[in-house]
Amino acid sequence: MALRIDLKDKLTQWFVFCVLISGLAMYGHYTYIYQPKQELITQLSQEEEKLSRDLTVVKTQVQRLTQIRQELKLAESEFAKLQEMFPDQERIPSRLQDLLTVTRRSGTVTTKFVPQPSVQQQYFAENNYKISITGNYHSIGEMFAEFANFKYPTSIQKMTIVVSPNLKTELEFADKHGTVPNTVAAEFDFTTYTSRK
Repeated sequence: MALRIDLKDKLTQWFVFCVLISGLAMYGHYTYIYQPKQELITQLSQEEEKLSRDLTVVKTQVQRLTQIRQELKLAESEFAKLQEMFPDQERIPSRLQDLLTVTRRSGTVTTKFVPQPSVQQQYFAENNYKISITGNYHSIGEMFAEFANFKYPTSIQKMTIVVSPNLKTELEFADKHGTVPNTVAAEFDFTTYTSRK
């Protein structure tokens, strides 16, 4: 049984014409509609993946933002403490007030407080003072302990401690009035520090 196609038959011609037009329509649809849309879908999918990664990074940073703000607040607090410890300018009245407070608490008497020239270093300045005090041995020790507890760094150099030059008068006054005599005199260089901008 052989299949014979009669191309002169109008129905066969019509059928072949429809098949060719359908083939051309499918080729045109694939080439001009389907394929560009697939490329657009691929491009949009890649863009979506990129934006999704960026969104993940942003979400991570937003979560970390609270932590960064807390760290910033802590750093600002620490910076304020450091500025108090290392001010930009020396505060002589404040240092004198601290010294007077410490001497009152410890029972010593400040007999001399003389600001000396500052020494400039690379990152800070050394602010020097020459200080003389009188008191008893224990009160002077207590005063130095108070210096160690200042909220800013200090140092003491060139300290001399001698028996009070008017020891006899001090002892007589103490016996007469029932007070503790100032038996020792100390002189030292006291240094505080300020930052350089």
